[in-house]
Amino acid sequence: MTESFGAQLRRYRLAAGLTQEALAERARLSGQAIGALERGDRRFPYRATVDRLSAALDLTDEQQQAFAAVTSRRGTTGASRPEPGAKDPPRQLPGQLAVFAGRDAEVDRLLRLFEEPETAVVAAISGMAGVGKTALAVHIGHLLAPRFPGGQLYLDLLGHAARPTAPIDALDALLRALGDTEPGTPATLQAASAHFRSLLAGKRVLLILDNAPDVEHVAPLLPGTAGSAAIVTSRAVLPTLAQAHQVFVDVLPERAAVELLAATAGPDRVAAEPDAAAAVVRLCGRLPLAIHLAGARLATRPGRPVAHLAERLADEHRCLDELEATPAGVRASFAWSFDQLALGTHPLDRQAARVYPLLSLLDVPDLPTSVVCQLLDLPEQETERLLERLADLHLLEAPAPGRYRLHDLLRRYAGELATAITVPDRAAALTRVLELYATVAWRGMALVSASSHRLDWAAGRAEATAAPALDTPAEAFGWLDTHHPPLVTAVEQAIGIPGVPGDVVASVGLGLFAYYRARARWRDAIRVNEATLTLVSAGSDRAAVATLRNDLGIAAAELTRASGSDDYRRAHDELRQSLADCSRLDDRRYLAACLNNLCFVFSLGNDLDEAVDFGERSLALNRELGMSQAETMTLVNLGVLYGRKGDPQREFAYATEALDVARRTGDDRGMAYAQSRIGVVHQEAGRYEPAVTNLRQSARLWRAAGVRLDEGIALAALGRTLLDMGEPCAAAKVLADAHTLLHQHGGAERETAVLADLELARNAAKCAGEL
Repeated sequence: MTESFGAQLRRYRLAAGLTQEALAERARLSGQAIGALERGDRRFPYRATVDRLSAALDLTDEQQQAFAAVTSRRGTTGASRPEPGAKDPPRQLPGQLAVFAGRDAEVDRLLRLFEEPETAVVAAISGMAGVGKTALAVHIGHLLAPRFPGGQLYLDLLGHAARPTAPIDALDALLRALGDTEPGTPATLQAASAHFRSLLAGKRVLLILDNAPDVEHVAPLLPGTAGSAAIVTSRAVLPTLAQAHQVFVDVLPERAAVELLAATAGPDRVAAEPDAAAAVVRLCGRLPLAIHLAGARLATRPGRPVAHLAERLADEHRCLDELEATPAGVRASFAWSFDQLALGTHPLDRQAARVYPLLSLLDVPDLPTSVVCQLLDLPEQETERLLERLADLHLLEAPAPGRYRLHDLLRRYAGELATAITVPDRAAALTRVLELYATVAWRGMALVSASSHRLDWAAGRAEATAAPALDTPAEAFGWLDTHHPPLVTAVEQAIGIPGVPGDVVASVGLGLFAYYRARARWRDAIRVNEATLTLVSAGSDRAAVATLRNDLGIAAAELTRASGSDDYRRAHDELRQSLADCSRLDDRRYLAACLNNLCFVFSLGNDLDEAVDFGERSLALNRELGMSQAETMTLVNLGVLYGRKGDPQREFAYATEALDVARRTGDDRGMAYAQSRIGVVHQEAGRYEPAVTNLRQSARLWRAAGVRLDEGIALAALGRTLLDMGEPCAAAKVLADAHTLLHQHGGAERETAVLADLELARNAAKCAGEL
């Protein structure tokens, strides 16, 4: 009896001491192909395949001839080698999933694409690992099957494997499925592709090409004429696939994700613990594969509450373990994608694989490009190319221009990869990010407080080269608005990473004060300054420690005021400690600033006499030191105090003097403060015209400086003045703008009064027929 080709192949392979994978690598074939040949699933390979195997096995001429002879198709009968599907159209679609949910929009779109196609329709479905691309393709395939009586072909191209199915082997499988077993089948890729298209011509055949690695593996397998169609799935975007309709598959909507969990784990269990079920799907990142695995784990453990699984998934060190019940678990799926990147032939792939773990160092949802540049220590253009490549492979999301996001589970996987990063490298990456934030923070400080004594502390420190050009306070603070979440995280993470310089962290905290004051982000100020003090309090930089405590006192006072409480003890404690620290410094400017802040904070708690004492001491010291900007602020604060003590004339005198000092020195911020107070004094005295003039100018100055909260405060006073003047329509417009600014920028304690004035203005305008 003649030995089969598969038996010969196995005998030669074992004689050479090769595994199937080793032979596949030598012959530039897939391991799947070698296995199919040895099993006899593919008994008549192309001559090109035989030649590759002969060379890889180092066969003699005689062995090669015998090897080739056994593959000859001449002289064989159909009875001796029946080909499944040679008579009946192939029906190769995998079975439907028992559960399919949450893809209505994608299903509708795909079904519309395949309605009476005038050309060979190709749909390219892409998305991250585990998102359900294959499930969607197979589901659509079953729905479309009646429209394609010529058959439905399914082929897994193994794009996530170390050696994907070669196009020539894929064509071999497709041709055989169509019953093409005649001698003389073309042996070259181009000829086989043309022959395949010829067989499809005039037929209505649906192809599902699953797990395509790239365009080159797919293009030769596509139909060329109308009637037939193809659905391609890939973890990579295939933008250059000719005339393909791109369909992106995202994670499931929350409701569909819960339905999927219920269908897998049991509806009664999910209904009994709806909050825990919602937590499970959230912790699974609404990724279908993860939800399936979580549901299966619940189904096999009927005695455990859903909340128990939610607790385990919430543990970042155990989450992926919980979703790794099978070789096709979440971690394995991600690893396939990452390995494809690390071994890829694309020019950017290997570099992208090297930097990918660094993206997990900051535990934040979104990463701006400028922050990633610092993490990777790469120029912006090169960074963008790498990030876009990762997005193309769905290892990263790109929700908006200049912003990138790691799916929650991918961030945890990247975090596992990041354990290989050394502590010094982690510290260096985090330090670069902090230097970027410090650079922008100090630019904002310089733009609004050019004469601040803090700027001397920052003088001479290195600036991040990746920092953007920012010419106005609005630009600097706007940049910080959009880049703020990674900032707080970076500062807090610096505590746990040895090697991050304390002075760099201190630079961030000290430089941000102007921004936090402008945006009233006092909770963030406390988080950042507390973390910073943890690093620098034991050091020798007493000025930094004193100033950080000063800033903590201000932030604590502002939060107390916003809450409506009168408990200013923490603010007093921080500022008194700062005062003691400042008293020991050679530079008395710190002492003057702290005294002024004590004046302000004690005034909030109605300790007016003590507040005046602090204020007068600060004023005298500022004048002695020639600190005109600080003098302006202290004059305004003292004026408010004297007004509250029943001396409006003295308040007006102090505010007017503050305006003169600010004008003389070109201090726009000081002018804005002074004119706001002058306007209020005029308004309370019934002098409406000068009140309007000063309040409008104050609002304009605050707007130009990007300090929107104080602009809102000035507009609130202006609106009240216009209402008192009998101009309700104008008042309503101004008060509406004031409320918007106060609501958006931390002025909650003032909103109630503004809304009351706004209602009065609107009612008055209606009565007057102006609205």
